[in-house]
Amino acid sequence: MKSEPIRVLQVVGRMDRGGIDTMIMNLYRNIDREKVQFDFLAHFGREAAYNDEIRAMGGRIYEMSALRDEKRVFFWRFFSYLRALNKFFREHKEYKVIHGHMTHTAALYMPIAKKNGVSCRIVHSHSTHSKEGLLGLLTTFLHKFATKDATDFFACSKAAQKWFFTDEIINSGKIHLVANAIDAKRFRYDPEKRKIMREQLELGDNLAIVHVARFRAEKNQTFMIDVLQEALKVRQNITLIYVGDGPLEDDVKAKVKACGVDEYVRFLGMRGDVQDILQAADVFVLPSIWEGLPLTAIEAQANGLHCVVSDSLSQELNALGMVKYVSRDDMGAWVDALFEAGKLPRRDTYDEVVASGYDINSTVPWLQEFYLSNS
Repeated sequence: MKSEPIRVLQVVGRMDRGGIDTMIMNLYRNIDREKVQFDFLAHFGREAAYNDEIRAMGGRIYEMSALRDEKRVFFWRFFSYLRALNKFFREHKEYKVIHGHMTHTAALYMPIAKKNGVSCRIVHSHSTHSKEGLLGLLTTFLHKFATKDATDFFACSKAAQKWFFTDEIINSGKIHLVANAIDAKRFRYDPEKRKIMREQLELGDNLAIVHVARFRAEKNQTFMIDVLQEALKVRQNITLIYVGDGPLEDDVKAKVKACGVDEYVRFLGMRGDVQDILQAADVFVLPSIWEGLPLTAIEAQANGLHCVVSDSLSQELNALGMVKYVSRDDMGAWVDALFEAGKLPRRDTYDEVVASGYDINSTVPWLQEFYLSNS
């Protein structure tokens, strides 16, 4: 008789094409689902971009009200959130492995999972910085307790590991660096596809600068409008392309309008064909104030794109030697770096991505065995 797969509960915000969400989906699509099945404890209470695909692959999605919305923290939700968590884990004793991607909130759901018999409790650090404002104060407080009831500890980079975990945990032997792996074949550079996409996007001979991310404060998208204005003093045939959505999208659009650069900027929204849009690009940019290890920059390099990023980002990002780090205090250096990157030859980097350990086929076998041996 065929045995049922183990079910691993992924604790997430929502599965909406963000970097963490896409990384989880890369794993989910490639794992042996006859042995390991993913279910999702999702927050924020609305349908998300990946939900239909998750259900089609046999995953279950459970909605959990969040402690906050996109902009505000609701302290009055705290006790109702704890009651909902207790109810969920009492009713779902089938989970022996929980993989927590909402790291600070792990201070709340991990002890409840432990009390209800979840034997493997993973906290996964995807970042290097707390949020700002009231939410930052809350997460800083929760940080102190987030790892107390975990059994295993994952991080996307050494920087994310150092930021979130104590030296005692790092030296415990229970911590693992898990690369933000991609399906490298999907992002492989294709000159014919590039030609088609540039025609579709009507880019002509413009320098196409692409940024892929949610519109959030730490992503610093308005900075690129300032860079664009400086670059336009040198040449006019430039198109800045934003891919994604988020709570600050309207703010960025307002700045574009106020600066009078509408004709040079495209907002493509949330897309399921990022790999094709990257084909059309000449350079990828990431001016973030902080990141863990951004999946989008790995995808860009897998597409043969040179990247210009903030110098506050991890050096681990430069696995293929295609990343130029620039200070956000030096606008001229950003302009120079963009023009230089746009002149560099495109190349097929597939073998390099595989060798660097960022291909999904390097990560999935290890993770699958980890889940199975700890279930």
